[in-house]
Amino acid sequence: MTTTEYTQENHTIINAPIPTSWSKPRPLRKDKSELPEFPIDAMPEVPMYMAAAVAETTSTDRAMAATAILAAMSYCFSGVYRMQGKPDHTEPMTLYSLILANPAERKSPVMKLIKAPFVEFTNEYNTTNKQQIYASQEQHTILEAEIAEMQSSDNCSPDEIAAKRVALDNTRVLKFRNACVDDITPEAMAALLADNGSLLMLSDEAGVFKNFGGRYQNGVPNLDLLLKAWGGESYQKNRCSNAPLILDSPYLSVCLCGQPYILEELMQNKSFLQSGLVARFLYCFPRSFVGQRHYGSKPINPDISADFRNLVYRALKAKTAHTGINGGKEIMLHFNDEAAKAFADYYDRQIEPSLLTDFAECPDWGGKYHGLILRLCGLIHCIKCVTEETPPRNRAVDTETLGQAIELAGYYKKQAIYAYGSVDSDGEIAYAEYMLNRLRSNGISTISGRELLHLCRKMKTMNEITETANVLVEHGYLREHEQEGSGGRKPTLLYEVNPLSA
Repeated sequence: MTTTEYTQENHTIINAPIPTSWSKPRPLRKDKSELPEFPIDAMPEVPMYMAAAVAETTSTDRAMAATAILAAMSYCFSGVYRMQGKPDHTEPMTLYSLILANPAERKSPVMKLIKAPFVEFTNEYNTTNKQQIYASQEQHTILEAEIAEMQSSDNCSPDEIAAKRVALDNTRVLKFRNACVDDITPEAMAALLADNGSLLMLSDEAGVFKNFGGRYQNGVPNLDLLLKAWGGESYQKNRCSNAPLILDSPYLSVCLCGQPYILEELMQNKSFLQSGLVARFLYCFPRSFVGQRHYGSKPINPDISADFRNLVYRALKAKTAHTGINGGKEIMLHFNDEAAKAFADYYDRQIEPSLLTDFAECPDWGGKYHGLILRLCGLIHCIKCVTEETPPRNRAVDTETLGQAIELAGYYKKQAIYAYGSVDSDGEIAYAEYMLNRLRSNGISTISGRELLHLCRKMKTMNEITETANVLVEHGYLREHEQEGSGGRKPTLLYEVNPLSA
């Protein structure tokens, strides 16, 4: 059987035998539809209801709101609590999350609803404590002036000046709180962490990666603070004109939203990948409901939003009262005996063996998996206790909480495996998608290599055409066929387009 095809853009008329049987092609990228639904029942009750309500009113996947809420709530306890797995292994509460979704997925409304109580609390705190803040700043200024006057006087001994300087150092200067940040530079973030101890970065954009990747520093990455604030490691920046900036335990909680191409940019950036920054993030690919949404969606029940707001306020009030933000020790959370044994057993039987199998594509991420479970254990425990108005330190973390943490971590494990496996690190999949789209848009079913070079102008050489076509052949979108040459000419290699790929 033969068919006559006229290819567009002055292509030749080709008579080629076309086999009648085709199999469905394999997707060029991993299929997101196989990813699991977010296990919302594993969340504590108040955040669970809030995530479901935000998802319903915005017609979005619950995974988006739930991921943002977990990251936001982690800020409430960062610098205050740490979760201990064993004496030499503890984890802070912080989470770094990246939500990847196409435009028009309503990322901005979701983030706005979740950020609202954090912004409101900060504004109310600053308004309520304005006079006290100004008074402490003035006291500090007075002491500085007194020291300057003593230094210029002949009547003051070095010991007297030293005593006054000690008094200055011991004077706590209150500053206006700045909890939520968005598009920020490394220098600005360091200054804010010096004033606040911890920060929350909730943003419907991911431009901050470019800021830390060297946007304002001639392309030189500046990732140290972003790396250290994930675990509360000490950070020091020496400056020529001023005293060095020293942060004993900076903490940052992050939830960013971006389009899928952001992931490829991260994975292809050696600084981000090799530094371990990529492995610090939880990834979320929410399902899309575009084309199925209705304008008259159900608004959030006022009781649900009030419960979430009250939870955030109670947690943040306790945080501002805790001296850990100002140099004190963090409070250690512990498993009860049953949970401690269960976690150790789970690590030995499930986590460690899977590092060679499940995490083969993302060993750096897999190496932090047991730490993620501990962070989620501490976070879930703290949320439960604050909801019940019980200090988290007064209760041990139980097996129910461990089970919830393992279930949530399992969701992010599948997302991370997909994230690492779906990245087109050398661009071959992007080229294959481009070639396939060109063939589809021109209605071509049979074409030669030379004609492909004319059709796909992004590719400049026959070698690029051949390599890209081979990718499509491997996935079943094309198959090769030789057409006998006439007049002693060599056979022509033709590519046939799978009609099932449309």
